[in-house]
Amino acid sequence: MKDIKIDFISIKKKLAKWQSRFSNHYAFVGVMIVLLIYLFTVWQIRSLAIAEPTPEQEGSAEVVSLPKIDEEAIKQIQALEQNSPQVRSLFDAARNNPFNE
Repeated sequence: MKDIKIDFISIKKKLAKWQSRFSNHYAFVGVMIVLLIYLFTVWQIRSLAIAEPTPEQEGSAEVVSLPKIDEEAIKQIQALEQNSPQVRSLFDAARNNPFNE
């Protein structure tokens, strides 16, 4: 393996030269870096949003079954609603504003 010799003094001098040359442009460089990060993030989101699953992923997907609704329970609730004005007003209030507690 070769020995790599790095002359830190010459690198420091070159960096000082570049720093003096571009010291007025720090804000511009910072904005450009932020914009590049934003562009990369948007590009990644777009590529993930249009991604389609592979056939293996489609085959291994779990099938979600919908819950069964008991018809007898629906009939009982409807009969209770028709017979009691308090329950009817409670259901009407819940239909009009479902997020009210």
